[in-house]
Amino acid sequence: REILRIDKYIWSIRIYKTRSLATEACKSGRVTVAEKECKPSRAIKVGEEILVRKGAIHFSWKVLELPKSRVGA
Repeated sequence: REILRIDKYIWSIRIYKTRSLATEACKSGRVTVAEKECKPSRAIKVGEEILVRKGAIHFSWKVLELPKSRVGA
């Protein structure tokens, strides 16, 4: 599998506690990929950079690999 929905990806790597919170974050513009706001259904690929705003803090991740299931805490 080479692509994954952005909302499912940020939920599966435990940035958000639930998938619905991840979807809401995408809809409200708190998640950007390649410096553009994205919809929850946007496909994410290896090598892309994700920026997530949680309050005044900005988190940045680079996609190295797509998980097959949700990672452990």
